[in-house]
Amino acid sequence: MKNFYLSLTHKIFSLLIALFFIYKGYGKFTSDKYKPIDENSLVTTIIDNSSYEAPVGYNIVMNTFKYSGFLDMISLIQILVGILIIIPITRLVGLLTLLPIIFNIFFMHVFFDNRVDENIETGFLLVINIILLLKYKKQFFSLFLKKESH
Repeated sequence: MKNFYLSLTHKIFSLLIALFFIYKGYGKFTSDKYKPIDENSLVTTIIDNSSYEAPVGYNIVMNTFKYSGFLDMISLIQILVGILIIIPITRLVGLLTLLPIIFNIFFMHVFFDNRVDENIETGFLLVINIILLLKYKKQFFSLFLKKESH
């Protein structure tokens, strides 16, 4: 019975994280919005203070990502990864692919943005992703500890 509940919990959290990334990816892909940059703040922060502190530096980075099309590519990958996580046979591939993406998102917020709520949200998603991957630890160990037979 314990395995049933663990399996059910794994499926529910996998579905939730998949739907979250599909939703966020779709939102980024269909949005034409850029992060607001106040000219006075831009001049004061970057030129006068020689700083790219948050949110000015973060907004410049995100606007550059959006304008260049890089953010659209990331959005499509987030949607694809979400779909992979929903399908049980491809769930492991989706979770593994999501790991570096969410790791990058988390640390971009920590170093560029540093809004506490964003750090908590992305940190929580990173932890959930790692916990979901723990279900597959035996498969990981068997890959690396497989003995060669001659």
